[in-house]
Amino acid sequence: MHYFKSISLIIFVFLVLTSCSSFNPFNSTIDTTSDGSYVIESSMTDSELLTYGQKVIYRYKSVPNMIAVKSVDIGKRNLQNIYARNIYTIPDKNKKNRSDILKSATVTRNSDNCLEAYCEARFDETYNYLQSNNITLNLIDVAIVDSGVVPATLSIKNALASSTNISGDSNINNWASHATFIASVLAGSVSAYSIDNIYAKNAKIHSVKISFSSDNENIDKRRFGSLQISVALDEAISLGAKIVNLSFAYSQKPDDNVVMAEKIVMANAVKNGVIFVCAAGNDGKNIDNDPVYPASYDLNNIIVVGSHDSDLSRADTSNYGKSVDLSAQGALMRLNNKNGELAFVGGTSFAAPLVVSALSIYYGMNSQTDVNTTLQKIFSSANINYNPSDSLQNSRYGRLDVKKLLESVYID
Repeated sequence: MHYFKSISLIIFVFLVLTSCSSFNPFNSTIDTTSDGSYVIESSMTDSELLTYGQKVIYRYKSVPNMIAVKSVDIGKRNLQNIYARNIYTIPDKNKKNRSDILKSATVTRNSDNCLEAYCEARFDETYNYLQSNNITLNLIDVAIVDSGVVPATLSIKNALASSTNISGDSNINNWASHATFIASVLAGSVSAYSIDNIYAKNAKIHSVKISFSSDNENIDKRRFGSLQISVALDEAISLGAKIVNLSFAYSQKPDDNVVMAEKIVMANAVKNGVIFVCAAGNDGKNIDNDPVYPASYDLNNIIVVGSHDSDLSRADTSNYGKSVDLSAQGALMRLNNKNGELAFVGGTSFAAPLVVSALSIYYGMNSQTDVNTTLQKIFSSANINYNPSDSLQNSRYGRLDVKKLLESVYID
């Protein structure tokens, strides 16, 4: 049971005008070596667990008594009944519940001169409304679990509340630009003359850097091995994140120990109203039949996001199906890389932070709302209009519509 496979990072960069360092979005992987790590529930100290042959790797902060351990052969004591099993039932209490929501007969079509997500998803109308009505949004903590955000622009620097590095590489020159691109969605893309399209004006960004096989780091310095994603999620939650952006996917289902650790942390976070926004992936496949992870985990507080183009057709590479909750226009976005330079990128990796931004606005107006209400609001406000020539089901609920989400707050 305690063996692990490599899990692929599915990130699509449609066009990059400047370098992404050594990071290859088509074959970069998250290493999960056969290190024998798994999680237990125990109130024992590190030294007590060691007498049972359990070396403590990490103590989770967001789940009481959850500990990552690795078995070591020290020839002492029987393992029987040394720990409880309550944490293993947590995912079952947060099972995914998706219903078909009755849609209004009125849909909004994309205007001919609207080629960017900022107007297509109606972020511009939303912020204009908030400004004209003197509505101030509460600050919302948003975590980006990824390659590590580099504060390459003043806009990102001002929005970056914290930076946590659980990888073995502290040299930001080695980091890929992927996380910085995502931060540039939230904080705005900066040119020599302006800051454009700030999608999440009230977001306090928390960067949590994880390891990729393409990183220039010593494998021996990777402290958490196969459980690093569960550790990263725990760090994000402990930092107070209300929304967690996960713009990566595993090419195959992880082993049982990895699945259990990640699902426990994610499911338990629903108590604090935390939502995880996962990129659907960029294989151009129906993930109803061929799932990707963590997007396909059967948890209610995960929103899965696909990507469409400016003509409202599904992006060729975007995964699709009813397992995809929403789509957003992640194509040809002009964002800042880790050097502060502008580049055109696209894919579900950059569609996901658009939904994160919408949630940031919604939570900024309704900080005490619960996950179920939030899901109902964002799904029911989605726009069902797509390009009529696109016969495939892009997503279950439709395109992200931030203005309609805003209106749902004031209707109630």
